[in-house]
Amino acid sequence: MNVAQVNGANEYGKRYVAFLDLLGFKALVADAEVNEEARERLTDSLSLLRETLCNNPAIDMRFTYCSDCIIVTTECSQRGLWELLTSVCTLTRNLLQNDVLVRGVMTLGGVLHNPRFIYGTAVNRAICLERDHENGPKGPLVLLSPEVYEEARGYGQPFLAWLEADRSGRHFVHYLRGYAEYHDTPALPGKEVLDDDAARVIHFISRRLVGHTGSALEKAQWFQEYWNRAVAKPGGFAVIENGIVPELPEGPGSVVIRRLVDSGDA
Repeated sequence: MNVAQVNGANEYGKRYVAFLDLLGFKALVADAEVNEEARERLTDSLSLLRETLCNNPAIDMRFTYCSDCIIVTTECSQRGLWELLTSVCTLTRNLLQNDVLVRGVMTLGGVLHNPRFIYGTAVNRAICLERDHENGPKGPLVLLSPEVYEEARGYGQPFLAWLEADRSGRHFVHYLRGYAEYHDTPALPGKEVLDDDAARVIHFISRRLVGHTGSALEKAQWFQEYWNRAVAKPGGFAVIENGIVPELPEGPGSVVIRRLVDSGDA
């Protein structure tokens, strides 16, 4: 097999990139050395990564992760961006059920991503912006670079529905969209029930607001403002209040698992 066959469609070229960071992961790893509950939570979180994200040859979607960092790339196409946005939303929502927050950046540019290597200017910009305390994401959000936002806007309203704006007018992936629209749609047979899932999110963030300080508290406050603005409404899910920690619902939260099924077509 020659080099061209190994690389296939993954030669260096223009791609969408999502660089994601699992917030608080290092502390969770430290706790896992001495705490069995933390060890189970760590294992569950890593399992969620494997069950949520998957390589998709149809759009050349690939993901690589190491410790608390995840990189997902897709071809530069309308379908590629759609799958990247929805994948980030699904992963973030799943991890929320395990009290894990996600922060990151989406960029567009030159990338090579194959089973052996991942590098490129778009990867560099995503990593640098995610770690930029002045211009990067301030809370648990996945920020879109200006060029990615312009691409999404060019694809039309269905793409813009997956986006929200922070106080600075920067756009990020609207990962609470499912909760925000839940009470606005009819309760048809087969509709997913999100009441306990929402209650778990409210419990976890409320507990962070009470027990955390410094930058960890600021991230919880950012999420509180986002939830209360985008999700909480009369007749819908409750607001996240300061100083009140509602009970945690029994049982695990629901998660969305993604699988590619071979149709058998040549």
